[in-house]
Amino acid sequence: MFGISGSGYDMSTSIFSPDGRIFAAEYAKKAVELGETSIGVLVDDGVILLAKKRIKPLQEPDSVEKISKIDDHVGTATSGLTADARKLISEARVKAQSYWLTYEEPVPAEVLAEHICDLKAQFTQGGGARPYGVAMIFGSIDHDGSPKLFVTDPVGTYWGFLVAVLGRGAARAGEYLEKNYSRKMNTDDAIALALNALRESDEKELTTDNVEIARIPKASRTFVKLTRNEIEGFLNPARPKKE
Repeated sequence: MFGISGSGYDMSTSIFSPDGRIFAAEYAKKAVELGETSIGVLVDDGVILLAKKRIKPLQEPDSVEKISKIDDHVGTATSGLTADARKLISEARVKAQSYWLTYEEPVPAEVLAEHICDLKAQFTQGGGARPYGVAMIFGSIDHDGSPKLFVTDPVGTYWGFLVAVLGRGAARAGEYLEKNYSRKMNTDDAIALALNALRESDEKELTTDNVEIARIPKASRTFVKLTRNEIEGFLNPARPKKE
């Protein structure tokens, strides 16, 4: 059953390989790495979320969702298995409502990230189930008015970020963002930056069908998903006319 190649050690999350690896958890991370790119950017002006969608021929583009609203002030962008993402998005929404009922204030992004990671960790510490094959970027404007950006990985760990990139284009997009990011830019500039990073990571043309964008401005503290016309304006900005 357990040969030299390590086959068999991936049959349960409760079994470590001889070199200390949990293969089922690594498979879940691989599912994220193979997913389409999602980006989150935190600036002083707010938070933006951007995601590329994989659209099949004859598929209705609006039926594919990579960015979701959790509460009025918080949203999430995902990369990995869509079914797993939907389950965890539902859990996050329930947590947001229960937090409000308990404390009478909007749920902080870190509380959501910790809750989702607690759920993910349960599926890496016992047999009979597989880890969630999805990573999530949570962006919010918390009740104290501060922008927040957190990333949860498939095995139940979360970190705070200024810029976060998930999916197959993470390496190249991350390099571009490291060179060009500034926290002082506004949300419009942050969207343009994230789109340029997405172009750097993928040669396929970006369209209103395969791109989703959302922003949470600090002024309004309200999650807003951009319309097709608004996305088109960022993809093809009007050039100033020559006099």
